[in-house]
Amino acid sequence: MKLRNKINPLLLILPLLLISGCEERIDWLLKPDYQSVLVVDGMITSEARQHTIRLTTSYTQLNSEPGKASGAQVIISDKDSSWTLTEFPVNSGLYRTKPFFAAKLNVQYTLFISYQSQVYSAKATMVKGNPLVPVHYQKKNNGLFQINWIANPYNPRKPAMFTIFLDWSGVPGYSDIPPDSCRALIKAYSLPTLDVSEVLAPEAEKVFFPAGTVITELKYSLSDEYAAFLRAMLLETSWSGGFFDTAPANLPTNLSGGALGFFAVCEEHSVRIIVKP
Repeated sequence: MKLRNKINPLLLILPLLLISGCEERIDWLLKPDYQSVLVVDGMITSEARQHTIRLTTSYTQLNSEPGKASGAQVIISDKDSSWTLTEFPVNSGLYRTKPFFAAKLNVQYTLFISYQSQVYSAKATMVKGNPLVPVHYQKKNNGLFQINWIANPYNPRKPAMFTIFLDWSGVPGYSDIPPDSCRALIKAYSLPTLDVSEVLAPEAEKVFFPAGTVITELKYSLSDEYAAFLRAMLLETSWSGGFFDTAPANLPTNLSGGALGFFAVCEEHSVRIIVKP
């Protein structure tokens, strides 16, 4: 005769009753510990003109406008001289050098910022870049043109950034269209790294333009530190949303004092061409 062990069902229910009986609602009073951070967007180049350092403050709400860091003292210096920048327009957070200011090759420049009793600084040096090869464009089936080559995306020795302005507001047949609808801005990068996120990035907007369009192309040489900053920024923005996203992370910076952004010094080359029929 076999004896079977019988388990009282109450023994199974009792632990559940004890656990549920220990639940207690607690309302946590969480206080936001967010402090606005200074964000620096600044680049000076070898081109003699008035350069601008943009100062803003960070924000927490999606699609919000950054605050304008007005009232700061901004100075750029090298080992021999210093230049105080002027905020213009007033309360804009835009700090401008004197006209015809040009940075020099292999000279270290220091950016000093005094804002709301805090001091920030950054150092940067211009590196030599390669000459600019103009963009290539071709005519499409719709009768308009499209840029089909700007630069090789990978350049381990001479990284560069490209800014292309297109303006066809003066082309006959487009005079009745708002000028802003007849302009476009394209950015491209040739970096010392080649990422899967870049190769398989989301498709960018296609820009078509007519014959007679004025193309102004600018090329900037990049230091290794600035190239690393731009790569990290692109991974978080233009290259994000594809099949191989990276984990979000803080961008590198050369600014002290907890500020965000970057201060760069770049060699600049430019070319202006008109699209031929």
